[in-house]
Amino acid sequence: MVTTCGPASTSPPARPRSRNAFAGSNAMPDGTFSPLGAGNSRQGPNSNTGQKSSLSAPIIDFCTVVLDSEKARVYMRKRSPAQVLRDLFHVGQGIAVGAITDKPFNFYPRSAVMVDDTGSVCGRIGFGDDGRMCISLTGQGCQHVPHWPSVADNLDFIDARLSRCDIAVDDLTGEFFNLQTFRDLHTAGEFMCNGRPPSASFVDDLGSNKGCSLYIGQKGHKQLNVYEKGKQLGDPDSLYTRCELRLYAKRIDLPNDALRNPGIYFAGAYPALAAFVVGEAERLQVKEQMVNASAKAMVRFLRTQAGTALHLVMDALGDEAVEYLLKNVVRPGRPGRFKRTTGDLASLVRTQLS
Repeated sequence: MVTTCGPASTSPPARPRSRNAFAGSNAMPDGTFSPLGAGNSRQGPNSNTGQKSSLSAPIIDFCTVVLDSEKARVYMRKRSPAQVLRDLFHVGQGIAVGAITDKPFNFYPRSAVMVDDTGSVCGRIGFGDDGRMCISLTGQGCQHVPHWPSVADNLDFIDARLSRCDIAVDDLTGEFFNLQTFRDLHTAGEFMCNGRPPSASFVDDLGSNKGCSLYIGQKGHKQLNVYEKGKQLGDPDSLYTRCELRLYAKRIDLPNDALRNPGIYFAGAYPALAAFVVGEAERLQVKEQMVNASAKAMVRFLRTQAGTALHLVMDALGDEAVEYLLKNVVRPGRPGRFKRTTGDLASLVRTQLS
């Protein structure tokens, strides 16, 4: 169900407006961006607490780059698509590039699918007949990139350009924001750019506890998606919320520097976002929170679907029950909810279950 945003319950103080496409409290008069602006946002939700923030640092969660310059074409002539991917993004052997097919992708006539070591699709590569290439990494693929500033340097070196970049900030515990926070900010005019409020829509889960979503802005231009990440992962009691900004180069200048300084571009996209670039949690902690929600959902599933059956087996066999279950019930593999989790899954789940 899609509805427009409701009325605000509170009205936060107004922030300055700017006509810049990435307007925010950190925008300089000449339209450039100062890292000091994002740093000053520490006066926001985490000020004077003396405690570690539950907000994550800004994370690159989707990335599309276009290699169409003469310098990029020369660079690609003697390299396979897999080698181009490894050299530009430093993903090592964690991602494999499949066969090139005639399936179009992003207006490129041919494409190849990228799959990581968990067997999950993590992006696609588009190929033009004139030597152009487009590499698109999903959130799954972005997990494999160790250092985004180096990626930006590599793209600059061959005159490649960024055409889409998604930047996410997570509140792992719901301490600082939730969906209503951003509904209130939108109603109060805190997303106003160029004198006009962006359109917004709210997708309600209608009480199913599978997670609601809020969209602010226009897809293909600049759009914010706030959604209940923990509930989406299967934990109906989770307050874990993700605020994801999607930036497209179709109508705005999207420099490669967004990969170096995602917090600056997150804060500058809408005036309301600057206060939330204060995070300390890195991608590993975000992954742990995601595994935690999925682990709780898994335990809930076992209890609901097989709890009484397991109890009967253990009651009947006593000390021999574990050996019996290992031999006749337990089987190798991963539950579907953990299929896309990279790294040492057993250790991550062990930490959460203990």
